[in-house]
Amino acid sequence: MSSKTPRTPSSPRTPTTPTSHFGGETLVDQPLAAAAAATISATKPPTTASVQYRRKLAHLCTPLAPLLSITSGTAHPAFPRTMLHYNLLTEDQLNELAHHYHQRTPSQWSLCYPLPVVGRWHADNDAAAAAIAAPPAWQGQAQGHGQQASHRLEAKRRRFGRFVGLRGCESPVDGDDAGRERDERAMELWVEGEIRKREERAWAEMTGRGKGCW
Repeated sequence: MSSKTPRTPSSPRTPTTPTSHFGGETLVDQPLAAAAAATISATKPPTTASVQYRRKLAHLCTPLAPLLSITSGTAHPAFPRTMLHYNLLTEDQLNELAHHYHQRTPSQWSLCYPLPVVGRWHADNDAAAAAIAAPPAWQGQAQGHGQQASHRLEAKRRRFGRFVGLRGCESPVDGDDAGRERDERAMELWVEGEIRKREERAWAEMTGRGKGCW
């Protein structure tokens, strides 16, 4: 009976990155290499920049609940689904949204929403508006118009954000309770006056047609 020398157990092999040979060159398997790099990077402590990036990304991915129109009971197709969509709205889309929710033109429905902005939609009453309206002499006219359009877009975006209840979209006049009450009362009076003017124009046109003036 022959005796066999017991074999020493081999140590576990260290896994290597899969490679392939093509044309005499050694090529790394890209998908597996990327997964390995991601695994290694996940073990590294996050830097300040990466933490800020993740917070900003999470903020932009925040979902927004759609607001329904009082008259139709539907949300506008362009209503932003997330904060990212909100920050990408164009001026035309903002005007369409304001019209859908009765904030572009005053009507009997304009003040039925929790935070109406109908009285401010076409207003440029911010402090920066005056500076942009009269650009310095060294600026070209085209540049001044571009700044005006950019400011108008951001002002409407902020007003729409306030209308749907987003934080940080309040105007300076909203700083205290007294200012908010004065602003709300002024908006009510303005909407009532606009509706009354419209009704008077409609009545004048109707009576004019009845008298044969049309």
